[in-house]
Amino acid sequence: MQIVQKSKRVLSILLITILCFGLLAAVAAPAQAVEDLPETFYMQQSRGGICTMVSSAMLLRSELYLNGDSRWEDISESVAASACWIWGIGLAYDWSYQADDISITVGHTDLYGVSVDELKALLDAHPEGIVFYCGGVPHAVLLTDYEGDTFYCADPAPYCSGHRVALADSWLGYRLGSQENILRCATAYWSITASSFDASAEEAASAPVTVTAQKAEIQENLGTTTTKVNTPKAMAA
Repeated sequence: MQIVQKSKRVLSILLITILCFGLLAAVAAPAQAVEDLPETFYMQQSRGGICTMVSSAMLLRSELYLNGDSRWEDISESVAASACWIWGIGLAYDWSYQADDISITVGHTDLYGVSVDELKALLDAHPEGIVFYCGGVPHAVLLTDYEGDTFYCADPAPYCSGHRVALADSWLGYRLGSQENILRCATAYWSITASSFDASAEEAASAPVTVTAQKAEIQENLGTTTTKVNTPKAMAA
């Protein structure tokens, strides 16, 4: 009888140990990458100095694609430019895209470097991705997802475009040498702050931000300051 009870006790301890290890493995499991986007999703900038615009176009495409809206294919460089670009200055800090029943608002946030955990939290909150910018290069990509501590992006730069690529292998990686350096040199990102695909669409539509309003403000303040826009320089790629 004692042998049977002892065997049951050992078996119970063994089962508990296995269960604990299973739970730990589940907690420690790295985030899985999003399913690779269609090849036609990826865009290449047509000239230097518009990486932020083309990355923003892919951000819009991603939001539509992930929500099952086939109109993502209609988002071209010129379509994005009409929504977010101020010619001669650059990408607007805050802008909105309006088309039929679609309303997407995008906002800018300054960075002074970013940690791996902070960037993971951003992507967890924005599965559609963020426009990630390093002003010292200068260059922007659409940061899409991560596996473990490795980040991936859609890079509009020639020789890097057309597919999902590790951030360290993007044009930013070519210029800065490593993912660690890229994150340390991050200066800004743009993310979707409201979308008609979200439940809060009505609130977003009540006070849309438009590039037209920003243009008027810039014209009024020209020669003093332009704090509402980012001025990307031409990219040598």
